[in-house]
Amino acid sequence: MGDYIRRILIAAIMLLFISLLFLGGKHSQAKAFSLADRTKAWTWPSEGIITDTFNTRNGTHKGIDIAGDLGDKVYVVDEGVVTKSYYSQSYGNVIFVKHENDLETVYAHLNKLLVKEKQLVKKGELIGEMGNTGYSSGVHLHFEIHNKEWTITKENAINPILVLGNVQVGQTVKIAVQEEVEDVVTEPIHSPKKNLLLEEEKKLEEEYIKRSMQKMELELEKEDDSEYTTIPYKKASIYLKSSEYLIEDKNEEFT
Repeated sequence: MGDYIRRILIAAIMLLFISLLFLGGKHSQAKAFSLADRTKAWTWPSEGIITDTFNTRNGTHKGIDIAGDLGDKVYVVDEGVVTKSYYSQSYGNVIFVKHENDLETVYAHLNKLLVKEKQLVKKGELIGEMGNTGYSSGVHLHFEIHNKEWTITKENAINPILVLGNVQVGQTVKIAVQEEVEDVVTEPIHSPKKNLLLEEEKKLEEEYIKRSMQKMELELEKEDDSEYTTIPYKKASIYLKSSEYLIEDKNEEFT
């Protein structure tokens, strides 16, 4: 009877572990979706040609570059409050905007700053002009997105492609923005790509569950045979098989 209870406890612990894994996976997916939900109406901050993307230059480039002509208009991607509007040695003329969705955006290397600190701005409002100030080798807008706030180490940086759409170097991006804020077109050319946020998480989760299943099977096979040996194993197998269906259901839900 003691062996039977011990085997039941082993199976119960493994089932609890896998249940927590599923809950953690759902939580991380909900977090990923929240980014898409918070930015679904964002527009491109300017028009031009993509000249550099996120995490290049040995991982130090934490934004996206849009090249254009000197004086091209730069718009805020969403409503918020200007937290900084000044000249930086590296960013040149730069504007920081804190948004209500707990994100902060950065617009760097501007030719002119058209807003001041603590100023309220609406989505699509003109905030500056494209330039070549600071550490810059040509006229362009350097655009960054940060979760919660910008920091000097940029550990909160988010790839703008996950928000604005999948673009490549050399591709032209366009927005339709009129002078009046009320007439701003809010439909972005590139919709947020939720699959980019979820695909890697789902793969890791499935691989982790498979390893857990194999580990539990090996653990039970090491035990001595008895009339009770297969009872907890059958219960665990049924639960794990239903868990595989849950994974398939989740994959279908987000396709």
